[in-house]
Amino acid sequence: MNFTLRELEAFLGVARLGSFTRAAQSLNMSQPALTVRIRHLEEALGVRLLDRTTRSVTLTQVGREFLPVVERVIGEITAVAVSAQELVGKRRGW
Repeated sequence: MNFTLRELEAFLGVARLGSFTRAAQSLNMSQPALTVRIRHLEEALGVRLLDRTTRSVTLTQVGREFLPVVERVIGEITAVAVSAQELVGKRRGW
């Protein structure tokens, strides 16, 4: 199992916005690149997270269960990054 934080962020964007187009815009990337990230994540996990049609995107059951886990993980990673920046700021006297 090998996936990246960027792939998790891509999944989170699509899940929250319900659209590959809107998620790609919010992540400042092309829609085809976003599709590749989602596909790679699904392949790495061995499950389908999203059901896609030409007009809509919905979470699969696995996707619905995976979403809060991804939200928590990304939140924790963000908190670690903020803490690290605060530590560096204290050392530099910011």
